[in-house]
Amino acid sequence: MSLSSFKNSPPSTKTFLLSFPAPHIILITINRPDNLNVLDFSAQHELEEVFNWYNSEPELRAAIITGAGEKAFCAGLDIKSLDAENLPQVSHFPPKGFGGLGRRTDILKPIIAAVNGFAMGGGMEMVLACDIVVAYENSIFGLPEVKRGLVAMGGGLTRLVRFIGYQRACEIIMTGRNISAKECKELGIVNEIVSSSKLVIPTAMKYATRIARNSPDAVQASKLAILLSLNSASLTEADQRHSTSKEVKAWLEGENIKKGIYAFHEKRTPKWKNAKL
Repeated sequence: MSLSSFKNSPPSTKTFLLSFPAPHIILITINRPDNLNVLDFSAQHELEEVFNWYNSEPELRAAIITGAGEKAFCAGLDIKSLDAENLPQVSHFPPKGFGGLGRRTDILKPIIAAVNGFAMGGGMEMVLACDIVVAYENSIFGLPEVKRGLVAMGGGLTRLVRFIGYQRACEIIMTGRNISAKECKELGIVNEIVSSSKLVIPTAMKYATRIARNSPDAVQASKLAILLSLNSASLTEADQRHSTSKEVKAWLEGENIKKGIYAFHEKRTPKWKNAKL
């Protein structure tokens, strides 16, 4: 997949490697392996721009995020960049959460985490914001901020409560303890565990490729319903917001719903257009 395929060029970045391993798929690699792929505020804003671009680029249908090297996915905030006498204000944090991802609810395209090692602090918060998570069996997860007098401000605290329940979230957050990949799978945070860090990207690619074969606007309209179920007061409200959304209207009026039905009747694989939601 060449850069000429895109409507707009990807943003320039010093901290991340952007590659396109298959049609419609972007692989985002956090490229600080010597520092466990920790991110300072500048790098987090860079990553936010990458996700903004992914969200707006019609040609892309699935994203994978991983860490360079074999030790870490992302060990969170670069604490060495902090000055204890001149601490950052809330305004320094990316408005959409750690890495421009932790609080996001506006990206309807799938994001897959390929966790190849430590996913701590902000790294864990990014994992919680992903739609599918593949993890190396020796990966370690956690929100250890309280051990350093910090608070996980990147969106992970509230997501964790929603995902695993109040008491279990309290125990993990307040103790700051490590969580194994096996426990994360039992908690429903991880979809699949692999036996080698070298298998996380190929396994994530398996999911991304299967997703990219589907109607992109049907995938995105479906993800909207999932997000609304997390962010609405009731399932009835979520269903109503979904059925009356501009995205569902665009899906119903778009080309791909027709292409899918025609292909079914003609017993062939549909050729999808890019989504226009």
